[in-house]
Amino acid sequence: MSTVQLGPFIINGQMLLTLCFGAAGWLALRYRLRNKPERNLILTMASNAFFLWIVIWKGSVLFFDPVGVIQQPVSLLFFDGGERGQWIASLIALAYVGYRSSKQPISVKMVMIALITFFLAGWLACQLVLLAFGEGPFWYNVANAGLTALFLLSLLTFQETGSSARAIQLGVWFSIGNVLLLFMDHARPLFFISFSEQQLVFLALAVCFTTWSWFDVKSVRGG
Repeated sequence: MSTVQLGPFIINGQMLLTLCFGAAGWLALRYRLRNKPERNLILTMASNAFFLWIVIWKGSVLFFDPVGVIQQPVSLLFFDGGERGQWIASLIALAYVGYRSSKQPISVKMVMIALITFFLAGWLACQLVLLAFGEGPFWYNVANAGLTALFLLSLLTFQETGSSARAIQLGVWFSIGNVLLLFMDHARPLFFISFSEQQLVFLALAVCFTTWSWFDVKSVRGG
């Protein structure tokens, strides 16, 4: 999305997607952590990480084009660091979450569940916004929204027992599902063989979740 016109206002489409992502993720996380003593702590950490992500993403344009920003400081309001800025912002936000959670009495598994919940809800919100504005391949967005809604509903409703194992499984199948669904987007830019860069990222996530699951099962069995 480039720009969206709402009445007399013209809104940056990518910023709209980002704000919808954050709002949906926060609301889903708030519901998932109901009656949990760590609720406020995790919600505060999630909010800080999300706003840090926005600041780094928007501000990264200063790193990639310092001369242009110095000449036109107002460009910080209209431009961002693009995909490279998103990667940098994501790594810094994850590092922040890791650092903050290590200083608090929060288990790694709970943080992992919170991250997956936040991401699934945000991803679903983005697919619905793209559908509402007719952006992107229609059937891909429909299928992606349906798949994400199914996994999110499962994550929000399953019992607490075995919750981390279920979250890891959902992460694996969500990643694999997105790899397959992206083949529906015939306009996707190919990066390696017939895979796009986004597909390779989801494949890497699937491998990470599978490896995590293997270590999790091994630790439970005392191996």
